[in-house]
Amino acid sequence: MRLSDDLAASRRLYAAPMIFAPTVMVIDIPPHQAGSGLALDRYYIVMIETDEELAEFEAFLAEDRAFARSPDLLDRRPSCREAGAISFFEFAPPASDWPWILLCHWPRHLARMFVADPEALARGAYTMEAFHSRDTLRAALRAHVALFGDLAEIRTIPPLSDMAGRA
Repeated sequence: MRLSDDLAASRRLYAAPMIFAPTVMVIDIPPHQAGSGLALDRYYIVMIETDEELAEFEAFLAEDRAFARSPDLLDRRPSCREAGAISFFEFAPPASDWPWILLCHWPRHLARMFVADPEALARGAYTMEAFHSRDTLRAALRAHVALFGDLAEIRTIPPLSDMAGRA
């Protein structure tokens, strides 16, 4: 069996909104295998940092195997990207009926706070959430930022999609 034929048959690649953000692959897990622990109880989110990792992950999904397994090839691989500050990235769905994704990239010095729970951060650097709408994503982002109070300095950088066609 191949994960690409069953568990990961329905998946979408979300383009990086910034050159320094990862690409995100979202897998819509079939209902008979979905449940709590997944984003919105059905989506498995994978951070892909390089083109080589994307090729490796696709090969992993296409590999013939005796039984199904979690698509966790990259989950515990250390991130090769560095964040200078806590950075939030908004990923718009590439097709209708797919979730909005909010990704948080934690700087290494703050990611160390999670050492007691190795499952807390994907790739030792990321947390992520899925939402049914941009409005609910934005409300969650405002709540996250509010936790930092006066310590937060907010900078909004327009996504790459706004740069299309410009030189």
